[in-house]
Amino acid sequence: MRSKNRQLLPEPNDSYVQVPGRQGSILFPRELADRRIDLDCAVLETSLPDLRVKARDIAAWLHTTDRAELSFDDEPGKYYRGKLALAVDFEHLATMGQFSLAFVCEPLAYGDQVTTDFVSDTANMDNAGTAPTPVIIDAEFTVVADEFIISLGDYYIRVVHDFQPGNTLHINTETALILINGSRALDKLDWHNSRFFKLAPGENNLTITPANVCTATAKYAPRWY
Repeated sequence: MRSKNRQLLPEPNDSYVQVPGRQGSILFPRELADRRIDLDCAVLETSLPDLRVKARDIAAWLHTTDRAELSFDDEPGKYYRGKLALAVDFEHLATMGQFSLAFVCEPLAYGDQVTTDFVSDTANMDNAGTAPTPVIIDAEFTVVADEFIISLGDYYIRVVHDFQPGNTLHINTETALILINGSRALDKLDWHNSRFFKLAPGENNLTITPANVCTATAKYAPRWY
């Protein structure tokens, strides 16, 4: 395999609007577009029938109905989420086959999930990625509480509920999902003041209030531009 094109950074998905009477355009920044990864591949077998069998195996590996993990040995601990974009033409000379692959991937690379336990209602998380990363909070209450607040700097998420010992709370800051005892409970969110934050690259300090009402963990998967 040889990397023909592995984009260093995907194309910006920005919009520019030209306003009459104004010099230049107004920039409306948006998220990154999909990432394109192009590969040239070759396979060598001992006979032509074996080469055709190998080609079928490769076709089966490449076929997916959704994006799947795509990783490379020169980037250990990182993977992309992509799907084959074009037909694969297979050329062969004797027992050597050649083909090219074009993948359309999500713009960021991902890492393995990291889990941190809260100690004294505090979790220090070092985001090893270069991009902001959503976080998942799971809490189990040990005493009665009428609210749960998870804070990161000036931002916080507040859930108002009559929590009882043994109740569980799940918060996903990427999908804005809130579950109480496994059931959706978005109506319990303090919409006016809460914000579904992301972990910045580097050190992040999460705190829970009120204190000493639950045991909790925080999970995130680092992301890279």
